[in-house]
Amino acid sequence: MVLSEFVGAIRRRWYLAVVGILVTGVLGWSATAFVAPSYTARGLVLMLPSKNAVGPGGNPFLGLGGLDLPARVVVAYYTSAPAQEAIAEVTPGATVTVSMEESTRGPVIAIDVSADTEANAIEALDFVAGSVPETLARLQDEVNAKGNARLRSRPLALDETAAVDGSGPMRALILAVGMGLAMTAVLVYAIDGIMLRRRLAREERTTSAAAQRVVDRPDERRKPDDRVVQRLHG
Repeated sequence: MVLSEFVGAIRRRWYLAVVGILVTGVLGWSATAFVAPSYTARGLVLMLPSKNAVGPGGNPFLGLGGLDLPARVVVAYYTSAPAQEAIAEVTPGATVTVSMEESTRGPVIAIDVSADTEANAIEALDFVAGSVPETLARLQDEVNAKGNARLRSRPLALDETAAVDGSGPMRALILAVGMGLAMTAVLVYAIDGIMLRRRLAREERTTSAAAQRVVDRPDERRKPDDRVVQRLHG
């Protein structure tokens, strides 16, 4: 399909292009109306060293080195099927991603939540953030960590309200409009080609029929008109 042929097809079948654009508009509206936006919330949880590592009167923030590996163990647990099932039971439909906050060099765990409502997003975030100390305690119980040798955690920052994520409806709108315009262009070009071929076929049949009549009745080409003869002899 060359550009000049396409432009010619649009000019000849402009009414089809108008219908296609109207249908595309309806598709775009439907995409934004039926694809609801999602809500996102984020929280950060900080791992803290054991009391033995800090010492009496020590500053726990000065002992964060070496806690990256324990934090990654906690993160790995939340990627497991049992953890995801427990989250799904609390907030069905919510998507929770637990990862290391790579923008910092400390043992910071990031919790990213996406849900269909703001309430579900905040509920899922609070549930996961609140379960981190319990998960950390259970993991340390499994390795027999005792007393002041146990690691701790604390919330660093938790969203209190969820943000609206409109990327879903926007992607649906772009997809619907793109598909609608593409289908309109293809159909207009195809229908124009069919109609042009039909017109050409009719013209060829008409020309062939006329030529055949001349061949079949050659005397008609040479026979003078009776009225002309009468005038000549009149």
